[in-house]
Amino acid sequence: MTELIILSLTGVAALVSEFLNLRKILLPLAILALLVVLGLSFSHLGTSELVYNMASFDGFSRPFLMVLCTLGVLWFWGFRRFFEAEKTTTDYFALTLFSFAGAVCMVSYTNLAMLFLGVEILSIPVYVLAGSNKSDVKGNEASFKYFLLGAFSSAFLLFGIALLYGATGTFDLAEITSKTTNLTSQNQGLLQVGFVLTVAAFAFKVAAAPFHFWAPDVYEGSPTPVTAYMVTVVKVAAFAALLKFFQAFQNAIPQTVAWSIYGLCFLTLMVANFIAASQKNVKRLMAYSSISHTGFMLIGIFCQKEGAEHLLTYYALVYGIASLTAFRVLWYLRNEVADIQDFRGLLHTNQLAAVSVIMAMLSMAGIPPLAGFIAKYRVLAAASAAGQGWLVVVGILASLLAIYYYFKIVIVMFEPSEQAPVRPLHLADKVFLYVCCGLLIALTVWPVV
Repeated sequence: MTELIILSLTGVAALVSEFLNLRKILLPLAILALLVVLGLSFSHLGTSELVYNMASFDGFSRPFLMVLCTLGVLWFWGFRRFFEAEKTTTDYFALTLFSFAGAVCMVSYTNLAMLFLGVEILSIPVYVLAGSNKSDVKGNEASFKYFLLGAFSSAFLLFGIALLYGATGTFDLAEITSKTTNLTSQNQGLLQVGFVLTVAAFAFKVAAAPFHFWAPDVYEGSPTPVTAYMVTVVKVAAFAALLKFFQAFQNAIPQTVAWSIYGLCFLTLMVANFIAASQKNVKRLMAYSSISHTGFMLIGIFCQKEGAEHLLTYYALVYGIASLTAFRVLWYLRNEVADIQDFRGLLHTNQLAAVSVIMAMLSMAGIPPLAGFIAKYRVLAAASAAGQGWLVVVGILASLLAIYYYFKIVIVMFEPSEQAPVRPLHLADKVFLYVCCGLLIALTVWPVV
């Protein structure tokens, strides 16, 4: 509970700092708050705290909190100039911190009412951040589209929760799990429909096909730092919530529903990678790349019966760090409509930025022995152990397709160009890229998450 209070109070402090003229301390304050939450989560590993039967800070939620805080610190650090350049700095900090508070609710909920609150607290600030560049038509379109489809997904979520309550008479996950084996046929039908509707709502949030169609436009139209936030912090929180939800119902899912879920994984991988291969805009390519990784994480959730949280935290951490690295270099290019050709010659003008992107791309592509390969291998091993060998084949084919479009970015960096960016990186940005590359190497050498 302390973790949630710290983030919420820091968000309130960001709001009042405008009146107190303390805007300069907001960045270190936000990073300090996340580091404190990270330290508390690490120090309390192995303990459990139940908060009014609505949320639980335990062995499931604390590792996800540590991943979220790590990504959050890196995000604030890497994209700090996004806040410095804006007149509404305090609003941006407040929105982001309140969004983090929603993420904490999503990874720790034990009651479906808390799940809904967490989803809305996380999502509403991001709707605003997506359209924060008011003079950008694409940004306005991205914000409106994200809000509209987010409202639809919330409706699906509420309807699903209502049916689950009608079937079991409770919002508490533990009680729902205990009651799923003793339901009448009518209530069993309500339970299954409620489960499907709730999973559909989660599919919107994580951009799983065929509920992915909002993601490329929203990711492209939003400011690059906001896109980086959505594909890391928002996605990780949504996956943690989906995993907890699925674990509560996994023994009550009929085979027909299970095959529909596996079909969701297949469709997500195939649609994302085939469309990504034809993209020229880097942000749209990264959007479809994010959808592809959604497919892999869905396989991990639905195939790994025990210990799925360890598999997912490792995958999310590796993917999140690699994504932040790639988006930070894209932000360095300072071109909101960046084409792949904008990376041309980068290796000749800024070796650190180019090597960082290469490491990020190779990791996301799953090239051995990098951490991304280990993460994908664990997912496919879980699918094989679950008797879903066909998903292993699909995952391998998807990874081969991914190599093609990731390497398009890598290859152009080696080509000479007179128009390659020659702006030097600031010292803090150099340290940021060194840290991200170091973390990817550490997760390769020591994949113990």
